[in-house]
Amino acid sequence: MLRILSIFFVTTLTLLAHPHEDLPVEHSEEARKALAKAKTFTLYEGLPHPAKETEIFTTEADRKDTKQITGFFFYKPGLKVDPATTEKLRQVIADSDSLTEWEEKRCGGFHPDWSLTWRRGWSKDHALICFSCEDIIYISGDYQLRYTLTPAANKKLKALLNPFQSKRPK
Repeated sequence: MLRILSIFFVTTLTLLAHPHEDLPVEHSEEARKALAKAKTFTLYEGLPHPAKETEIFTTEADRKDTKQITGFFFYKPGLKVDPATTEKLRQVIADSDSLTEWEEKRCGGFHPDWSLTWRRGWSKDHALICFSCEDIIYISGDYQLRYTLTPAANKKLKALLNPFQSKRPK
């Protein structure tokens, strides 16, 4: 129980350290362009939800092949994605038509199923995707931009990313 509480505490502190802004979609243009220009990106598979699948999450978080990205747990190593899939992912995630302004949901809290990580200069940027709440958070440096994915974009991303699921218990 103490382990679970400490994980939630660390996650909460990390989210507070990266203030998010709920801005109109056009404010994400810089982040989306950076992703569109990135030569490569790495895909990380997220662990089970810490609140909905507490026991499984705790067991998985103790594995040696996990890492934290912006306070959330992912399996390592990251996955390299073939060029065709990379381009399809890029098209969905970098398209402003895939996004709507963020709305709060009652889904147990944001917990990313996937992270796409790419380099922009000396920093690493991330797009964290949560299928259950249909949210995406772009993280760059010290800011976060949070949006809701359109149902069509969420469906496309699931179809593209679910075949890569390899470590998360089913």
